[in-house]
Amino acid sequence: MSQTKRITGNLILDPTGNVQVLGDLQITGDFTVVGTTSTITTTDTSIKDRQIVLNDGESGAGVTGQYSGLRIDRGSLDDVWFVFDENTDTFKVSYDNGSTFPYVLDGTSSGINNVVEDTTPQLGGDLDVNGKNIVSASTNEDIQLVPNGTGRVTVASALKLNDQSAPSSAAGSTLMYANTASAGGTGVFFVDGSTSDELVSKSRAVAYGIIF
Repeated sequence: MSQTKRITGNLILDPTGNVQVLGDLQITGDFTVVGTTSTITTTDTSIKDRQIVLNDGESGAGVTGQYSGLRIDRGSLDDVWFVFDENTDTFKVSYDNGSTFPYVLDGTSSGINNVVEDTTPQLGGDLDVNGKNIVSASTNEDIQLVPNGTGRVTVASALKLNDQSAPSSAAGSTLMYANTASAGGTGVFFVDGSTSDELVSKSRAVAYGIIF
């Protein structure tokens, strides 16, 4: 059975211990907590507010203490921080309880939309082309594989050359291409300066050696 108690003026509870409410508590007016720490122990919290104000009541010119934001307790692992840094006017993310901040949002850029925007890209694993091609951005532009130092380009499977017409020579380079096999019997051709010819198979080479 519900009961209503009307009290004129303030109602002050001043126990020597804690005040416990063992059922649901509904407050139809404003709820103000004046204290040092508010602790909420729930599994899920639903908040309808469109904005949550952190560091409310700041009296200085900026965030006193440099950081304001969210911290995630990860148990035995270092806490994760997502905070605003007053000293640099940036949002930062830390995975080691604020010791380092490897991810920074500076407010002047929105990240990258294309790999071309990253001038020093690195892969964290194998590059999976997902059934797509690697295509040069500009027409007639070369695709270059350039190992560092004395490294080599290694192809760990059969190298497929599609048939094509003889390309124009390129200064300081030997070009390899495929076409219908001719006298050399390989169908693998090369262009080097003014010289264009077909590589000769072993069997054709032996036959030519016998004939000539």
